[in-house]
Amino acid sequence: MAAIEYRLFFNNTSATREQLDRVDEIRVEQEVDMAWEARVRMAVRVDDRGKWTGEDEDFMAAFSRVRVEIRIGEGAFAALIDGPITGVDSNMNSEPGQSAVTLTVRDDSVYLDLEENVSRFENLPDHEIAAWIFGEFEQIASTDIEETPASGSSLPPMVVQRGTAMQIVRSLARRQGMHAYLLPGESPGRSVGCFKEFPTQTDGLPSLILLGERRNLSTFNAAHNARSPSTVRTSVLSITDKGVTARTSSFRDIDLLGEEPAFESETHTGARILPPHLGESLAPDRAASAEAACSAYAFEAVGTVRSPCYQGILQPYRVVSVVGVNGRLSGDYLITRVTHTLDRSNYGQSFTVRRNARSEGTGGGANDLAGSIF
Repeated sequence: MAAIEYRLFFNNTSATREQLDRVDEIRVEQEVDMAWEARVRMAVRVDDRGKWTGEDEDFMAAFSRVRVEIRIGEGAFAALIDGPITGVDSNMNSEPGQSAVTLTVRDDSVYLDLEENVSRFENLPDHEIAAWIFGEFEQIASTDIEETPASGSSLPPMVVQRGTAMQIVRSLARRQGMHAYLLPGESPGRSVGCFKEFPTQTDGLPSLILLGERRNLSTFNAAHNARSPSTVRTSVLSITDKGVTARTSSFRDIDLLGEEPAFESETHTGARILPPHLGESLAPDRAASAEAACSAYAFEAVGTVRSPCYQGILQPYRVVSVVGVNGRLSGDYLITRVTHTLDRSNYGQSFTVRRNARSEGTGGGANDLAGSIF
């Protein structure tokens, strides 16, 4: 059984032994397009004079920083969260050893979500606006930004939006079929600002295996929404020549996580008309394809890993292979949500994954891979 280790940092400094001894449980919730959150439960007690101790220390103050890292076996430490304390819950009990404070920690997108403004950007593509916004915050030490295509409009691009910095950058990402989020950096206090599409390839995570001697999944429960995959139409009126440009995009035209689209029927496919505001300042084909790609994730599954057996650390915005489910469902999935639970004796991972494709089924590559595990 591989050893599981974790590291805890307060205000970018390694926690002391006394601080670590007070930690009862750490629970980290990670989800795409949402701020990541951790809840760190720490014991408090009463001294010989009847005075509470350990409930009001400097490292627990609002907007003090907390970072949690974990490692399985000989692998590298992976950061689960790095950001400020945004809340403290006190749970007092007359029974000895039952009192605790729980620190609520959010990722650094909190800083981007504090202040609302009316922002105006002229002659800048969306990815440059995202880079400018990320560059305004000292907590973001680096960026990972994918270039967005030209608008295709004859008019200079202009963006005027009201909201927080995080709301604006997520709105820009949404219309491009992309995602704006922050990830913990390689060292404490140095987050990474991301503006990217979902990945379509695995990047080294061990496969999740339901059956066989190497199984590392406890449960895997999948659901299919046949109403989701859609063909999307959009039309744009040019104010210069009064011409109309129409474009259509289908969920079948995007990069798939398997061999076949998520829905096979030609007669019951959904058809959507893109709302006008989603096509503003975008080329019509880009706007339609972004919406069609979003609709394509018709498969969603939730599950839990067998902690002693799985050697990877799951995180959203990554792709993982699932093996041993069945011929159609086995294959690559996008990780959209993970809950990490760490206490004094156990480490657990539960997850949600999504897929925009089916595998070939009996005789297909995924089925052969499933057979090889027995």
